[in-house]
Amino acid sequence: MRQHDYRDFKKSIPREALKPNPWMLLFLFTLWVLAASAIYAIAVLGLPWFGKLCLSLVIGYCWAIGGLIGHELLHGSIVRNKKLQDFLGFFCFLPFLISPTFWRHWHNNLHHSFTQKVIMDPDAYPTYRVFKQSRFVQWMYKYSPGSGTLRSYLYFFFWFTFNAQVFQYYFRFRNRVFDKVNHKRVNVELVLGVFIHLAGLYLVGPQNWFFAVFIPFLVQNYIPFSYISTNHNLNPLTSVNDPLLNSLTVTNPPILEFLHVHFGYHVEHHLMPTVNGVHLKKVHRLLKAEYPEKYLYMPKGRAMAALYKTARIYKTSTTLMNPMTGKEYPTLGKEPAKESEVIASVPTTATRGPEVSL
Repeated sequence: MRQHDYRDFKKSIPREALKPNPWMLLFLFTLWVLAASAIYAIAVLGLPWFGKLCLSLVIGYCWAIGGLIGHELLHGSIVRNKKLQDFLGFFCFLPFLISPTFWRHWHNNLHHSFTQKVIMDPDAYPTYRVFKQSRFVQWMYKYSPGSGTLRSYLYFFFWFTFNAQVFQYYFRFRNRVFDKVNHKRVNVELVLGVFIHLAGLYLVGPQNWFFAVFIPFLVQNYIPFSYISTNHNLNPLTSVNDPLLNSLTVTNPPILEFLHVHFGYHVEHHLMPTVNGVHLKKVHRLLKAEYPEKYLYMPKGRAMAALYKTARIYKTSTTLMNPMTGKEYPTLGKEPAKESEVIASVPTTATRGPEVSL
């Protein structure tokens, strides 16, 4: 897929922003110690239900942020040694049962190289043509934000892990975009991950599964997937990989941005995937100054609301439609296609220089 050239802009990025940030490992190890301590307390200390609930939220947060750090780790922005990346990445993605080898191919190779290109980007929502042909997509759509179903409000609490399993155990062997992945290595990592999960379930005991496993599962899915969805699912499909068109930066209060390792700065990340996360906000300010009419960003809460007020199937590259109702909505970044019926009641906006309506 042809890449949009931002060579001159990339030259303006300070060199220190491209240096790895091994100090992030200290944060990662702290999260692991916190999670392990919370699991031990739930399983052994005989705490009341409220205490266990509080600790279950801590566990979910630790696994979620560990996954976000694993994402940075496997891009090479924390350490350069690939063997160390793979070793630590295995444990970062272990709570989600995702093979780091599969993640590299799925995310680094496919998603980053073919962002918002149907079929080639596994994270892109499908076209109406694909929807009509695929029973899985038809079933999945009812869980999607904007479908108008009650079940869509469960989406962020389970879909990240569920979708990863579907791709690893099924689509990996049916879609040719995964032909180059090291299948033997993925299989070994998945078997090892399942074994560790089963051992963990045995050790904590079924009486503690609700607090040690189920509640953390909901939290660990919600945090990363609420970013992944807002970062792309409001944007158009593209034939040229242009991060300023096919990606969206979402902002939060500073304390949340720190706690979530600045993951919302996603246009910046797609422009330069190895940028040290500490410097993403600097790149954000440079983009606002350099591309005031093109660069898209909005508060994360507003982006989440927009997901539920628009649809997730593409009628055209710049028109979203709900196949259950026929309603159509424009994507961010471009005016809707001429044949689209724009729903004027959608009140969400993205900052694009000044304010631009969705």
